[in-house]
Amino acid sequence: MIKTVQKIEKAHRDSLPQIKTGIYEIIDSLIRDRVPILKTLEIITKLYDRMSGRIIALSISELREKGLQQPCEFAFYHMGSSGRGEQFMLTDQDHFLVYESQSEEAGVFFEELGKRITSNMEGAGYARCKGLMMCSEEKWRGSLSVWEERLRTWMLQSTNDNLLLAQNFFSYRFIAGSEGLHAKFEAMAQEQMKRSRIFLYRLAQLEREHPIPTLDQPLRSLFKLQRKSMDMKKEVLFPYHHSLQILSLMHGKLSGTPLEKIDFLQERQVFSKEFAHDLRGSVSTILTLYVTQRWQQEKSGAAPSSVVSFTRMSTREKEELILSLKTLKELQSQAMARFSL
Repeated sequence: MIKTVQKIEKAHRDSLPQIKTGIYEIIDSLIRDRVPILKTLEIITKLYDRMSGRIIALSISELREKGLQQPCEFAFYHMGSSGRGEQFMLTDQDHFLVYESQSEEAGVFFEELGKRITSNMEGAGYARCKGLMMCSEEKWRGSLSVWEERLRTWMLQSTNDNLLLAQNFFSYRFIAGSEGLHAKFEAMAQEQMKRSRIFLYRLAQLEREHPIPTLDQPLRSLFKLQRKSMDMKKEVLFPYHHSLQILSLMHGKLSGTPLEKIDFLQERQVFSKEFAHDLRGSVSTILTLYVTQRWQQEKSGAAPSSVVSFTRMSTREKEELILSLKTLKELQSQAMARFSL
């Protein structure tokens, strides 16, 4: 761990790919030693965050060498699995950039910085996002005022495409840059949310189309189930994240990891202490199944898949899965109930 942190802190462009190897060795050790999955993800997230910070510092330094000076403050954010603190392997990039004020000089500098960050992340092992959700793209960077208009557009024109962009956006987490600008950005986004009840309603409508499945049959019937597998990512994790996102947005928390949002909703007494405890346990069960399988696939060179087969699970794992799905289903029902859906 210490060696990997030192490698990150001293990394230059050519040595970035070596960091991935070190982090993967740590992941393998944590999974092999059966460290609880939520603790494993917390450790790995901190390492990836350090790497992102180093990449941003290198990118700014490279622009300075070309004679480009930073004209104003900026804030850099991750979205998607990294924003949720659940990225354990280097998959694709998912990030955006906010800068303080609009000017021609700022536009030029941050366009170059966005491209440089994306290129350096690719060099470190992150694939480019197929959906182009990266700060190298004009629609994922901009001044505070540009982002204000962008959010307003998503909320007023709640098309399915804009809702999908917003779902990914609201998994954001501050990674590097100005804390002061981050506070201004959050305040601006909060103000937009106050006027967007219809936007939340549309998010809930979209979520209603993806009910979390349940396996209510007794254990002895599991082998007789018509379905023999489940896509943990599409059928369980995404609906869970989106339901938690809707409840958090309703009560004023825009960013942070799912566990931070659960803590927040418990503090606000949206969740009882018992339900929050059950929810954390259920998430741990689902993520353990998902991460363990994906890591085995990565090591064996098998094609990546988030589909878990019931026939390969022990009786205890099946029992835990049944209970976990019920709890996550209850979370989803709570989110839908707020809108009488």
